[in-house]
Amino acid sequence: MINIDKFIKIRKSKKISQNELSHGICTQSTLSKFENNGQVPSFKILKQLCDRMGIEVGDIIRQSSDNPATKNMFEAEFAFITYDYNKIRDLLSSIHEQDLKHEQDRLHFDYLRGLYALDGEKNDMTALYYFNNILSNRDIADNNIYRLLALNGCSQIYASENDMAKAHHYYDQILSYIKDIDIDDELTALQVLAILCDAGEFFGKQKEYKKSNSLLRYAYSIASEKHTVYFLARILFRWGLWGLNDIEQGKGPDKALQHLYDACAFARLNKNHVILTKAKKLIKELNQKNVD
Repeated sequence: MINIDKFIKIRKSKKISQNELSHGICTQSTLSKFENNGQVPSFKILKQLCDRMGIEVGDIIRQSSDNPATKNMFEAEFAFITYDYNKIRDLLSSIHEQDLKHEQDRLHFDYLRGLYALDGEKNDMTALYYFNNILSNRDIADNNIYRLLALNGCSQIYASENDMAKAHHYYDQILSYIKDIDIDDELTALQVLAILCDAGEFFGKQKEYKKSNSLLRYAYSIASEKHTVYFLARILFRWGLWGLNDIEQGKGPDKALQHLYDACAFARLNKNHVILTKAKKLIKELNQKNVD
């Protein structure tokens, strides 16, 4: 995969503006969308941009992407953001155990299978099996990202069964480590954001708004800093939803509506039709309440 952060770091270290770099190669908008929104241009354009900076395209390619299984797991991870379960199923079915060369790849595969069982197949028992495969591995550190993701999956299962004591138990373990994770690549950013969004939603539903907002603010800062806009629609939608609590306390709907309109904008950008539909419905409900 393309290491966009590295590309930006190199451009800035050479003191080349976006306008200077893109001149005669592509529009500045194309370069901006690449750096800020992750929209990778054609290889021809990318090569010309790299040539102008005096580097090779290979200098900004993560070597792990050479492994088809690793690449497919990354694509599956991204597909969860837009709820494309058919694509996730096809990607995971293309991966075989012998393709997994490293321990992190095996942990990643178990996590994705657990998440697909949970969200795609609605099979809690199968999901727990895969998550517990990770949690029973004594060779991984307490702050290993896949251990935290497995804890997050278990929390969701127990919350769905209304066993909030167990759900809290798992989230308490997550919160001890999640803000200390080093986010040095796009995959880790996506994974940390997934945990923060799920935890933020959980605590929001428990009306623990202070804790929820703290997690969502941290998620928003990561998404902005790492140019990972894919989660912004979900974060902003959740903030808009929590705004209903303000309305119940006699406050106006303006803040909630602004978050929801922003959520719609990012949902359109990322083609996240699920969040777009939910946000539009909630905007309509809020506007109707305002009229009444």
